[in-house]
Amino acid sequence: MLVAMNGDQATTVIRSAEREIRGQIAEAAAAGAYESVDRLSSIARRLAEMAEELAAAPRATEPQSRLAVTSTAESPAPKSAGRAGRKASRKNDYPRFERTRDTLVKIGWSKKGREEYAHKAPKAGVDAVTRRVMDLGTNGHVFTTEDLLPVKLNGGQDELPGYQAYVCLAWLRDIGAVEQHGREGYSVHGNNLMDTVSKSWEALPSSRR
Repeated sequence: MLVAMNGDQATTVIRSAEREIRGQIAEAAAAGAYESVDRLSSIARRLAEMAEELAAAPRATEPQSRLAVTSTAESPAPKSAGRAGRKASRKNDYPRFERTRDTLVKIGWSKKGREEYAHKAPKAGVDAVTRRVMDLGTNGHVFTTEDLLPVKLNGGQDELPGYQAYVCLAWLRDIGAVEQHGREGYSVHGNNLMDTVSKSWEALPSSRR
């Protein structure tokens, strides 16, 4: 089915695609797929720029060009109940979080490599992300991963690597300090974030990694 769209409709479609990509960024970050996060972030930025350009463009009485969207429906292939159950069980086992001295360790499962992997972030990074989240997500305000970055360390002299910021954010979500609102973003959950983080940090199991 072909649907002709004017500039406003095209902007709406692009904005919808941008929100979809932002949701995939959050999912990729939670799964530890940080290369995908960077790639998807770049796509989201380009979509945002396209939407802004369309919104700023003068409106003609008769559009000179039209966008055509082809809609297709596909039925998913049936899955084996046993296989799906095993996948769900494995997925629920990860991510796990541990700590070694002053380092947060996130343990995930690589579908491609069929093995565990570990990503780490320093306690200083956890504290910096926590402060940043408090600034962005108080009073129920929803923020995105793009809003979160960059995270500054040492009074703004150094920058926490993006993948480490995602590790910290995933842990804050895991302990319930941060709430995810679908694909729209995150907000602070509860009234005493620092206390929640401090107690949860002390309760982390020791890691040998």
